[in-house]
Amino acid sequence: MRRDASRRGLPAQYSGKNPKKTVEDQFTMKKISLMIALAMIAGTIAFSPITANAQEQDDKQVAFERDWYDACYVKKDTEKCYQLSKEMVEKNPSKNQQYMDAAKRTIKNTELNKAWERFNAALNAFYKNPPQDAAKLESVFAAGDDFLKVDSDPQSPFHLFVLGQMAIAGRIGVLGEIYKNLDRVKGYAERAIKAFESPVAPEKYKKEYSEYVLPLRDLVVANMNQYLGYYLIQTNGDQAQAIAYLTKATQVKGKDGTGWKDPNNYNLRASIYSKQYESLRKKYDALPDDQKTADAGKEILKQVNELLDTKLIPDYARVIATATTPESKEMKTGATELFNSFWKFRVDDPTKAPAFLKAFEADPTVEGPAVPAKAETTDLNAPAAPVGSSTGAKMTTGTTSTPPGTGSAKNSSNGSKSSSKPTSTKSKPKNTRRKPR
Repeated sequence: MRRDASRRGLPAQYSGKNPKKTVEDQFTMKKISLMIALAMIAGTIAFSPITANAQEQDDKQVAFERDWYDACYVKKDTEKCYQLSKEMVEKNPSKNQQYMDAAKRTIKNTELNKAWERFNAALNAFYKNPPQDAAKLESVFAAGDDFLKVDSDPQSPFHLFVLGQMAIAGRIGVLGEIYKNLDRVKGYAERAIKAFESPVAPEKYKKEYSEYVLPLRDLVVANMNQYLGYYLIQTNGDQAQAIAYLTKATQVKGKDGTGWKDPNNYNLRASIYSKQYESLRKKYDALPDDQKTADAGKEILKQVNELLDTKLIPDYARVIATATTPESKEMKTGATELFNSFWKFRVDDPTKAPAFLKAFEADPTVEGPAVPAKAETTDLNAPAAPVGSSTGAKMTTGTTSTPPGTGSAKNSSNGSKSSSKPTSTKSKPKNTRRKPR
């Protein structure tokens, strides 16, 4: 027998008889329905702004990428493309990896080109309207150092070009006595020699090596070996090593006379031999008179004669043969005076000098003929014996209004290689993003 639902305290509508709802029941259900509706509205208010913001952000990103693509590949606006690429990488990263890669390449290439232009501007300013000055050389170094940081690939032809030009300009500054920081230039010289002695062009750079690297090779190898020899002379370093550097510089037979026909090399080498001669004279002068004609004196005289005949006299002859420019006139005058004095001391026959000097004109690196010295031993205290042997002549660096090694037909009128920039060539990315609605 079914129990009466009302006895259990249940509402009549659950009794199974499905009686009509009372007014109170209907009110209760409406109240519940209203609460559910309010909750759903609250949920809508809570979640709708997030969905809208996401859509808005997506539309902004699409619009940004469209502007970036338009600037970079349609209008080819270099500066705007660079700025938008930086913004993409730093603030608005794209989900399109092609875009991100292209933006990073754009940033690197643009910064590379800007650094390249700054360096060439500083380099041209240094050579324009010689003589040069220290402030302009410092600008070359600053711009060059910046470029080498951007293009850090030691095999890059542009990296090598900048390094070589910095070293060459530094040598001009020091030898021209306008720049005093010898150690800084030494650093560039050592790096440049190492890079230029045997440059091997990677396959991707073969064309650029022929334009930027090879025209500088002889200049760098010859002039930087010369500079390192000069540095050791000035700083009282290893003089044997200085001679080795200078001799290596003369082994470069550049078509324009670089290396083998540069009077600086022979003049600097002669200055080392001159100091050796002066040292031997001091030893000789310090001997008692009875020892000067004895074995001790004879041994010093033997060393002096060998030094003069095989080193000093030939090198002064080489200076005379190669100092043919107006800039080297002073050097030639000093070398001629010293050659004549030593020639008189060892030969004492001026008629034999022209033939000896002529032997070095075609190729100053040759050993040359033997000095036709007198048979008798000469007393170093004799009036004919030279006392000093320093020319006191300023080194010659040559004059040019354009950077060396930039004589390409592609050069602009001011001597810079403005027609070619160190950019990489990459295909543009596909524009796969949808346009904003």
